[in-house]
Amino acid sequence: MSKTEDPHGGREESVRVFYNILLQSMDVLRAWADKIPGFTDLHKDDQELLFQSASLELFVLKAAYRVQVNDEKIIFENGQVYHRLQCMKTFGEWINSIVEFGLSLHRMGLDISSLACMSALAMVTLRHGLREPEKMEELQMKIIDCLRDHCTYNSEAQRKPHFFSRILSKIAELRTLSREGLQCMTEVAKFDDAHSAPAVIQNYISNQLPF
Repeated sequence: MSKTEDPHGGREESVRVFYNILLQSMDVLRAWADKIPGFTDLHKDDQELLFQSASLELFVLKAAYRVQVNDEKIIFENGQVYHRLQCMKTFGEWINSIVEFGLSLHRMGLDISSLACMSALAMVTLRHGLREPEKMEELQMKIIDCLRDHCTYNSEAQRKPHFFSRILSKIAELRTLSREGLQCMTEVAKFDDAHSAPAVIQNYISNQLPF
């Protein structure tokens, strides 16, 4: 069972924890992505591009979904748990944006099946540089159909007005939140003079992903 961690040791320790949360969460998310039916049938380069482009969006979505009303705990994808104020040391205002997004999902009544489709659609979408965009579009349409069927035929979803369109609009919001995360990573790397950022973090910053 996860335990609440208390990252002591000042700025250096906070930065180390920040990088570990991101990197370990990305590993978990990558394993999740490979389990999406049809994803590993895409071109290998396209799999990598789609995941890298959406990984911050997925990081935000998964953490936000675990946010609870009147609860300051943040549960990350790697299983670590922190108080929101602890996260402020390095995540800054980005963590507040994640919390607000999570509360909006809570108000929507987003269920686990809708979350699964929403997560998949955040990743399986048109990105510049895809080798086989038509194969991506085929998979994308299957996921959209799955989400539409859930919103149409699930008894709980039927009671939520415009649920399908609201989910799609939330996916669009993830782009903004991921850009905010990229800015956060850039600021942390800029002020972390003592240690170089991990290669994965440097790659995000240098390539300005997601785009």
